[in-house]
Amino acid sequence: MFLQRLVLGFAIIALLTTTVFAQDHSDHSDHSEHTTTQELTAESAVTAALNDEAEVQYVCPMHSHIVRDQPGSCPICGMDLEPQQPTQEIHVEVSGQMQQNLGIVTTEVQHTTLWRYYPTLGTVQWNDDARWHVHPRAAGWLEQLAVRSLGQQVAQGDLLYSIYSKELVVAQQDFLQALDAAATLSKQQAARLLRDGRLRLELLGFTQAQVNELEQKGEIFYRLPVYAKQAGVVTNLNVAEGMYVEPGTELMTLTSAADAWLIADVPERYSDWLSVGAPADVTLPQAGLNAYETEVDYIYPELDATARTQRVRIKLPQAIDGRQLQVGMQAKVELYGGPKRDVLAVPVSALILTGASNRVIVQTAEQTFEQRDVHVGLVVGERAEILHGLEAGERIVTSGQFLLDSEASLKASRLGGGQPSGGGHAH
Repeated sequence: MFLQRLVLGFAIIALLTTTVFAQDHSDHSDHSEHTTTQELTAESAVTAALNDEAEVQYVCPMHSHIVRDQPGSCPICGMDLEPQQPTQEIHVEVSGQMQQNLGIVTTEVQHTTLWRYYPTLGTVQWNDDARWHVHPRAAGWLEQLAVRSLGQQVAQGDLLYSIYSKELVVAQQDFLQALDAAATLSKQQAARLLRDGRLRLELLGFTQAQVNELEQKGEIFYRLPVYAKQAGVVTNLNVAEGMYVEPGTELMTLTSAADAWLIADVPERYSDWLSVGAPADVTLPQAGLNAYETEVDYIYPELDATARTQRVRIKLPQAIDGRQLQVGMQAKVELYGGPKRDVLAVPVSALILTGASNRVIVQTAEQTFEQRDVHVGLVVGERAEILHGLEAGERIVTSGQFLLDSEASLKASRLGGGQPSGGGHAH
């Protein structure tokens, strides 16, 4: 009996030893397999990184269609090409029923003719070429000032001011003395002396009538009246009655109201086809102008750095009554630049404008769509020229594209975050 129990005990110990040894061997095997898996994963990551580095492309930050395999500069703008990973094409699949529910509409990309045209607003402004700056010809005191306020209408020959100046008095005295001395000189010497005396007075601001009156009456103008040489509006007034003034003092500015300018601002992107002499239509009801046919008279050489616009001057009819115009009035202006033929164009409504780039949604199959970056050229009305990114015959989405764009962006985000790739489906 005791012997049987002893044999049974040895059998149980042997069985337990075998089980422990098998479990230990299994643990070592699992650890080895785990280590091998980690090594393979690390090796795959390194290989993927090397492949990604080998696939780097160099793209212009301003012109996304300029792509090179090596570093360099953009042939259009000269900027350095920036390295980036090739963009993975993101496809979104939408069933036919879902396309109807989302209101997705597509159209075919075609070649067409775009007429260069830009509607804008013009503003009536003073004619800078019709300004007359009034300065005294000699230092003195303003004894009388006939012009009292800005905007005052002045007719040609109206009194502007009267001035007392010692220099003017001395010049008149010298002229009268020359008249007395002329009788004692030869005819030729007397003529030269009087000619120089008259010229001196004219250069000091005397009119021909005032010189003749001085010569005939022999009475000096102690308070010399100064009259307007042209009609206009007082657009600048810097003095008051009784002030002491000098030749460098601008007393006032008179601007002709008979010939105003029409100035319009045109965005920078239209400057390549806009030129002097380009046809324009002007509508200004206050002046009786309705689609008046005229042309661009002048293009200013500088660009507004903030608004990125260029100023153009447009001719107004000479027969227009200046009293019908007021500075600051706005007119409807339509600028024309001729046709641009055989261009690839899409509806503006199809463009997705992000500020950094422009893109469209392209239908690659009956139920498949993808994002596509495009380079936009001339924009006229509701049509936009596509320079790069599309081919004739492709179909793009013109309605519902923002929903597809959002879905594609979300899918790209998931792929970039390490999520498993796969097609997006909507049923």
